[in-house]
Amino acid sequence: MKTEMIKKAGAALMSAAMAINGALYSASYVTAADAPVKVEFESAKISGDVTVEKDSFASGGSALKMTDSGTIELTVKVDQSGPYKLTFYAYGIGSDKQQNLSVNGTSQGAIGIPQGTEYTAIAVPAVMLKAGDNNIVIEKSWGWSQFDYLTAEPMDAVKVEAKQIKPCDQLATVETQSLMAYLSEVYGKHIISGQQEIYSGGPHGLETEFEYLKNTTGHYPAIRGFDYGNFCCPLYGSDDGSTDRIIDWVKNKGGIATASYHLNVPKQFANYTIGTKMDWSQTTYTAKDTDFSPSKAATEGTKENEYYLSTLKTLAKEFNKLEAQGIPVIWRPLHEAEGGGGENGSWFWWGREGSAAYKKLWIYTYNTLTNDLNCHNLIWEWNSYNFDTSKDWYPGDSYVDIIGYDKYSCTDWSTGSARYYHNDSPFASTFYGIMDKYDSAKMISLAENDCFSTPEKMQEEGAAWLYFCTWYDGGSDTTDFLSNPTFNTKEDTIAMYQSDYCITLDELPANLYQRDDVTPPDPSKTTTTTTTTTDPNVTTTTTAYKFEIQKKSVTIPDKPALAIGKEMQISITGAPNASLGGAVGFGTTADDWKNIEWKGTADKDGKLTVHVDLNEMPDNFKTCEVQVWWSNTWDAASEKAIDQPYTIDSCEFHYLMGGALEPLWGDANCDGTVDLADAILIMQALANPDKYGENGSDKHHLTETGKLQADVDTNTKGLTGDDAVLIQEYLLKKVTTLSPFEK
Repeated sequence: MKTEMIKKAGAALMSAAMAINGALYSASYVTAADAPVKVEFESAKISGDVTVEKDSFASGGSALKMTDSGTIELTVKVDQSGPYKLTFYAYGIGSDKQQNLSVNGTSQGAIGIPQGTEYTAIAVPAVMLKAGDNNIVIEKSWGWSQFDYLTAEPMDAVKVEAKQIKPCDQLATVETQSLMAYLSEVYGKHIISGQQEIYSGGPHGLETEFEYLKNTTGHYPAIRGFDYGNFCCPLYGSDDGSTDRIIDWVKNKGGIATASYHLNVPKQFANYTIGTKMDWSQTTYTAKDTDFSPSKAATEGTKENEYYLSTLKTLAKEFNKLEAQGIPVIWRPLHEAEGGGGENGSWFWWGREGSAAYKKLWIYTYNTLTNDLNCHNLIWEWNSYNFDTSKDWYPGDSYVDIIGYDKYSCTDWSTGSARYYHNDSPFASTFYGIMDKYDSAKMISLAENDCFSTPEKMQEEGAAWLYFCTWYDGGSDTTDFLSNPTFNTKEDTIAMYQSDYCITLDELPANLYQRDDVTPPDPSKTTTTTTTTTDPNVTTTTTAYKFEIQKKSVTIPDKPALAIGKEMQISITGAPNASLGGAVGFGTTADDWKNIEWKGTADKDGKLTVHVDLNEMPDNFKTCEVQVWWSNTWDAASEKAIDQPYTIDSCEFHYLMGGALEPLWGDANCDGTVDLADAILIMQALANPDKYGENGSDKHHLTETGKLQADVDTNTKGLTGDDAVLIQEYLLKKVTTLSPFEK
């Protein structure tokens, strides 16, 4: 947000106050040496259409405005080498924007800059900095942006993990479970090689990329990428042999199969008659060239749904063939939905109506293939970006097994036209940004890439991608992603495929799909219902989701002096219009355990937020447990409640503030006195909110009561650096009171 940070004159006053009143400093707070390095953007070297603008809301009184072109070059000096979190305070002018970031000559990808008029903290984690001076460059990519300052904060050792490593489909086959178990074993330790095959009828044969790799490196990739978009398209599609090639790759060669779904729709769907064949030129998968509605595609009874469901039925027959052969598939449909970022940046039709419609379509696709059409050999991979808005597009943990990122880092659009250059950055900051965004729930892959970097850079920077899958050679210098040295040199390709870090086809285990530690799915844990398809003469047996209670432990923060109540805010994503209920429980033993029950109904997008009154829970409890006891929808035909999957998104404990106690104005750290430590805590909370803000990780972080008592300056709204300055002036006896009501 736009923050009126402490002025440079205030910083000087702080230094003077510390020198005069050194005894007031509390040793329990971090020293200046522990604070993040801060650099004002107005000190940068600039070029092109970048200007210095006066801004009273900016940290140093000025900011940089980037419009049609240019670069911003900063020097950040740190004492020790290692991974750092860079935080940029900026906003997009008019809408969400993105600009290219490089550090010491290595691309870190694009940073997404949210729309606004207030400076927002944009964190880029796990950026490797060297001891001494580091060169930070922001280069124009898209849109006008304004920059205030950046901070660099050292990160502790970051753990690469995935908390959810079992398929979200409870009836996943043994082979599917075995593949997931293997992927989880190598995650963070190795990267699995992969290559996308070209489409049938392309500028060269289907085996060209694979023979190039074998001849160049001596190895085939472990993963082969396929696409079912042509096969399943009812407009012009035909059997291109994808299923047979998957069977050969997995059964005969021992490889891993992944598949995407570039499914075309009519450009003018409103005028289209279901069942009509069309020439390819009258179809598209882009967002701008069609009126096809993804929301309606997920709505029964619509023409769009009839069209889309027919493609899924065609697809399911192929997946059922593979399942009968014991073959799982890493399935990546509806990819790259967010596109260029935000709600309106999609370049594919499945994202053209924004995130809510997209999630509805993804969940419909999952439920149709898994529950209705009995495809239990799928590992569901969803594409994310690392924009501030990317999580808005996430369908939820219950519908995703792997999160993929598509990296095309060798093309620069900053000048308005494409410039191609070799960029072998491992994109470590993007990897850790995505891992953090989804709370390390899922394994993260490079589902598509141009350059796959080098094993040395990946290991040095900790870019622990699960696998890479290089896109095919498209037949020109700008699309030959595998063999053109602009993207991947022969030397780098050999180094990658021959390194111990990279797993190739010949290194996959013999028991890849039949592990001893995997047991067959237990149908007794599911319920079976029978539904009728659109054809009244055909019925399908559907294996439904079996409800399981979820529990989440919540730590209770210390009670502020002015608190008059407490509550739990629970946010859940489930089925649209589902009934959900449960309790917040507390106790020390089974005998004294108590539950405060709650219930609610999800909205049309499956979202539910409830507030549970916890005033009957004694203040001495430091933890409590959120439980979900049911999640179902009512089926009028069978007059039964049908269990529905759900995810607990967040559980937030809140104190309700009020009361008659008079605040001790200026006492930010709530220790009963007003001293310099209070001013220091305010500055720390503003400069590093993740550590010292209201929800910060440091045990001496600002509390809700402390924030209330620290807001003493009446000239500025909310907590700002001016509050810290006023406290210092009070300590130096320049003002007589800190009460905002006595001025």
